Amino acid sequence: MYPNSSDIDPITDRMDAVRRALLTDRVTTSRFGVAVDVRADGTVEAVRIDESVTPYGVELGNLITTLVREALDQARGNVRERIDELTADPRIASAVESIEIASEQPAPKSVEKTAPQKFPDEELSEEELIELNERRNQSWFR
Repeated sequence: MYPNSSDIDPITDRMDAVRRALLTDRVTTSRFGVAVDVRADGTVEAVRIDESVTPYGVELGNLITTLVREALDQARGNVRERIDELTADPRIASAVESIEIASEQPAPKSVEKTAPQKFPDEELSEEELIELNERRNQSWFR
């Protein structure tokens, strides 16, 4: 049996959770006889229009779904072209490589947090602070 990846390093488990959220999570929302099924990556799975809204609800829902998918494919193609142009820059390629290397390293040890140092003045009210500062200022200029 393979070890649980989160036992080794929680970053791999978190990266997998992000991947799943982006690629497989789906949500359906509906209102007034219209329902839309979408994935987290923006893909519209279906638009369903109830026949009570229009007698052509099924056909109209299918047409809208098809048009949205075509537009999304074009938009994603544009994004891929821009990403290809960006990643052609050696500085960006180096940054991506450093992220890949960092994700392969052991998890950093958690740093123990020390309680912030308290100063006596922090426990005084605003009036008490003003009075204390006035006394300090008077003694300073004497």
